Amino acid sequence: MLHLLSPPIRIATYSPLPPQNVENEGAPPLPWTANQRRKASYRWIVLFLTLVLAMIRPSSLLALDNQQISQEDQKSLQDIHTILVTGTARTWLDAPTPPYKVGVTLKIKLEDAGFQVVFHPSQPHDANLRIQYEEIPNGQFKVLEQGTAIRYRMQLMHEGRGEIFSHDFEAQPNPIPLKSLYWDAIANLEEDPYYCFVGDLIWGQIHQGQNAQDILLEVLLRPLTRQNLVNSAGARGANQAIVQQRARLNIIQELGKGVFHTPEAQEALWAIASKAQANERVAALTQLGKIGDSSFLSPLAKLMEKEGNPEVRSAAKLAIRLIESQRPYCDEHSTVDIHLYVVQHKTLPMPETNKDFIVQ
Repeated sequence: MLHLLSPPIRIATYSPLPPQNVENEGAPPLPWTANQRRKASYRWIVLFLTLVLAMIRPSSLLALDNQQISQEDQKSLQDIHTILVTGTARTWLDAPTPPYKVGVTLKIKLEDAGFQVVFHPSQPHDANLRIQYEEIPNGQFKVLEQGTAIRYRMQLMHEGRGEIFSHDFEAQPNPIPLKSLYWDAIANLEEDPYYCFVGDLIWGQIHQGQNAQDILLEVLLRPLTRQNLVNSAGARGANQAIVQQRARLNIIQELGKGVFHTPEAQEALWAIASKAQANERVAALTQLGKIGDSSFLSPLAKLMEKEGNPEVRSAAKLAIRLIESQRPYCDEHSTVDIHLYVVQHKTLPMPETNKDFIVQ
């Protein structure tokens, strides 16, 4: 189909028969000469190419325009450094505002990622993060106290692009609450990795074009040091540091499953298992065992042999057993001791009737 903005195409008309002599109107038509056949063929080729170009040209221009728009949009997104936070925060409790400091907490998360945050529309800003935070009743618990469930929607709007980021969060108390029902729900919200690192998610998406899974892997591979306990707004409480540690553990427990079922996720698990804080190493080793990739058997055996931390060494041993339990030829001889034997002697132990063979 021709594009409406395409220039008009002039198609030359011609007679399919060679010109005839009028005087011999009653005579039979003369046969075509070779030269006439060539000319007719050329005309058909020109006609075909003209039609093809007429259909391709608008599509090509449209694709180029889209590419240019995409580059311009990307540039405008990379210029986002100051975010205006607006929205609502409601609670069903007998209080004018939720006890949980929604705005302050969100400000810290955005500043941790490198953004500046303002709360009044008159202040200069590059984008508007609209939030809808709502606390609603969550049913009666045995302690005769009403639980609180949380629904939290974020939507980042850009004047030229419209919506450029959005996410919905939900949280509720645990079946057996670890603290008060209200703060138990808040803890579950804050330990959600997508909420805990929402500033990093926004920054990575609009500045680097990354998806959420890649961003969380980067966050996980970033060591958690004492510098993480302080942000641009001032000292961070010990409670926030614990929240980040638990959120990181939640990411580790998801690696190898669902959207994190990727080779990159397994590489990240091994990197964490090799060098990280002890609790994260234990979680990563356990997750490697659950995934069941036998290619990690030898590295796990070597790690277990050299590891000085008893908890990490025990987790590596458990990981090997978990992997072995998923192998089709697993029997009573497929144990951790076999893998330690391989590491130490470079051979596989065989029954007494057979000789050992060298592991290549």
